[in-house]
Amino acid sequence: MQGKRQNLLSKTIALLLAMQLFLIGLQAKSRIDEGNSSIEALIWMIQQYIPVLVKFRSLQDKREKNDSPKLKSKR
Repeated sequence: MQGKRQNLLSKTIALLLAMQLFLIGLQAKSRIDEGNSSIEALIWMIQQYIPVLVKFRSLQDKREKNDSPKLKSKR
């Protein structure tokens, strides 16, 4: 039961992080529409994406860490 709950939580967090990346893209488009140059918007997007990607990587590492003892115990 706990494994299913944790799996659902991981999927929910991944979905929310993906939505955050999508919203960053929309906000960058809005910045371009307001008159910022494409390069300025791209630099801003990269600055916004890095923390999100770090969070995603941390989540992935935690998931791999939690999954690895299960695989070892089954062997």
